[in-house]
Amino acid sequence: MSSLRPLALISLLVLTACPPPKPPPPPEPGPLQAGVATRRLDLPVGIAMGGYLRTRPSSDPGSPWAKQFPASQGVHTEPTVRVVALTNGLTRLAFIRLDTTITTPSLRSRLIATLTAAGEPANVFMHATHTHAGPARIMPPARLGSATGTDFVSLVMDHYDPEVETRMTAAIVEAIAEAFGALKPVSVGVASVEAGDFNNDRRCENDPVYGYDFRDTALTVVRIDEVDEAGAPVRPLSALLHYAMHGTVLGSDNTLQSTEAPGALELYASDALGIPVMYVQGAAGDVSPRGGPFGHDELQQLERQGRAQAVLAQAAYARALPGVAAAKARLDFRERGVLLTREAFGYAKGEFPEWGGIQCAAGGPGACGAVKSDPADGGVFCLPLEPRKPFKTALSLVRIGDLLFFSLPGEPGTGLSRKMVSALAPLGATTVLPVGYAQDHYGYLLEEDDWLRGGYEPTVSAYGWKFGPYLLGQLDSFVATIDEPQEPADLAAVPPATARAVTDSTGAAAVVTEPLDAERLDTHAFEFEGGDPALGTPRVSLERDEGAGFVPVHASATRLVINGPELMLRYASTPTYKAEPDATTRRHLWSVKFETIPSTALGRYRLVARGATKVGGAQSTYELISRAFTVRKNTSVGARVTGRITSDGRYAVEARFPPNPTQYVMGLNDVVGAWRVRDMDSNPRDGALARGGTATGTLLAPDNTSSTVTLTWSPTESAWVSAVLTQTGRYELQLAPGALVDAQGNENGGNLSTFATR
Repeated sequence: MSSLRPLALISLLVLTACPPPKPPPPPEPGPLQAGVATRRLDLPVGIAMGGYLRTRPSSDPGSPWAKQFPASQGVHTEPTVRVVALTNGLTRLAFIRLDTTITTPSLRSRLIATLTAAGEPANVFMHATHTHAGPARIMPPARLGSATGTDFVSLVMDHYDPEVETRMTAAIVEAIAEAFGALKPVSVGVASVEAGDFNNDRRCENDPVYGYDFRDTALTVVRIDEVDEAGAPVRPLSALLHYAMHGTVLGSDNTLQSTEAPGALELYASDALGIPVMYVQGAAGDVSPRGGPFGHDELQQLERQGRAQAVLAQAAYARALPGVAAAKARLDFRERGVLLTREAFGYAKGEFPEWGGIQCAAGGPGACGAVKSDPADGGVFCLPLEPRKPFKTALSLVRIGDLLFFSLPGEPGTGLSRKMVSALAPLGATTVLPVGYAQDHYGYLLEEDDWLRGGYEPTVSAYGWKFGPYLLGQLDSFVATIDEPQEPADLAAVPPATARAVTDSTGAAAVVTEPLDAERLDTHAFEFEGGDPALGTPRVSLERDEGAGFVPVHASATRLVINGPELMLRYASTPTYKAEPDATTRRHLWSVKFETIPSTALGRYRLVARGATKVGGAQSTYELISRAFTVRKNTSVGARVTGRITSDGRYAVEARFPPNPTQYVMGLNDVVGAWRVRDMDSNPRDGALARGGTATGTLLAPDNTSSTVTLTWSPTESAWVSAVLTQTGRYELQLAPGALVDAQGNENGGNLSTFATR
């Protein structure tokens, strides 16, 4: 035994002399990868639309998808979810845009739970475009006073419906999975342009605080390009387009689902750039869309603004050319749970309702901030909300290299947003962008002095004048402790969903009304019997005969004409849901309108509808093909024609097509016709200007001599012009049918004459 002791002692000395093994180095990030995907939100025509206080007109047909609000009755542009998936090998992020009015805590919680169950865990940054023509019924109730009180949320979002939320979640999860399945190595660039012509300061009450016309006017493009093995950009993949603008071009009478002004910018920018662009809403709480200079209304205004603003997006995109991608990309996601209680906000007992308040009367009498409330003198009165458990909402930060996005759970005012951008300066990001309507929603987020000026915004802000400053303070604390563990945000309860029954159709899918041959500027109508909207909105595509057969028509190089905005889709049933809510069989009638414009390609077309139906309890798909119809050249050039003498002595002829002001349902601001833009730079009430081509006519000079003249198009004069005239006096130009021919081949169908004096 004694002979073993020295050996044991040596072993002990060796062990104590060896240092403990070093921990492995932390994993390092790899290059940035991105993927993009888009899905239709699986929400039927008939669903209530959010954002406005809406009342049902007597003509409302009702719908099982609308409880308190009028039913949507058709589609201008379908609501979708678009996802940009991002990863650097360490952080996995789904950056999600929804064509909805708001995001909600229950939708976020349901999404996270569904992603986990589907094996697609990811950090979620979800934001809404704030269209007021998008699906409602996704906000859990906030009742006045008690659990049996009026649901205040239902006044602007109809009543909460878990099935709507479940269907929406399924589409989001599909888009996330597709985006992560299409990852490509990328590089990112950022650039901004001035876009103040497209939004307005909509909150005059805070003019004494900030001054007149206080708003954010920058349009910022975050460009995402695929890169080669060396990290050099080789092709565009996607872009994020950040701007501040409410989605309120369409009024509360509108019955068409639409992605509104934010969606129009996204769609036409996508067309112009040839890639899927994502609209990212900024500090739009006090910013509305601006009408155009030529009097386009409603859907025409959406198209004109979208096309005009897309030109600016192109300019910013060109300047945002990314550099060589980093081998170790920075992609951070940080989140802080922010407690929502009266005490946390800093209110004394009795100063503000314990669980929040609504319809707060602030500002006193007077308009636009002339009077300011003093809460200490009882200047603010609110209707208290029902008791609720304390809840921590999310403040989220996304860092992509030197770019930083931060979420705001509501409708941020410009003043508060700018202070929050400044609060994030210590993080050192070159570009800091606020994202409103993100991760949650608690009404308008304003600075204290702004809130107390009154107006509409404080009446729908549940936590009063101290909530905005509280969020700013929380952001300050977040920045100061950015590298420390944060309190997690809470997950809201996720109520179970019960699927509605799908009604049968009275018979197999069938064509009801065929489109007719017509000239450009006419509208071609196609009606068919299909299925219950709950089975999905039919996909109606436009096809054109190219000689070897019909092929799909492109709206742009990367987008086919399927449903809106080129095709207006409407739905009606017999009996209506209002007349017989318990009917198990209905005639489901779908109608499509194709409105042509001066540049619509001539030729033979057809419309093809694809969808699902249920007859006798059996569900099936259908395809219905319309008759071939012809689009001919238009012969109404010169419906309005004028002559004048140019400053350099030439005869000029300006010719217009017939006026096309927007057509509405009688008594409502609900568009039924003339929704397309014929001319970006003409008032529809004056008629679109015919452009390009030539004009040949007989010119009678002041000395009564006549000559045949050919006038050529002058972009400077926006007219056809002759050579320089030599005589002074009165000239008359006579134009025979077919004498005026524009660049698209349209012409005048009758005799025209104009006069001008030199």
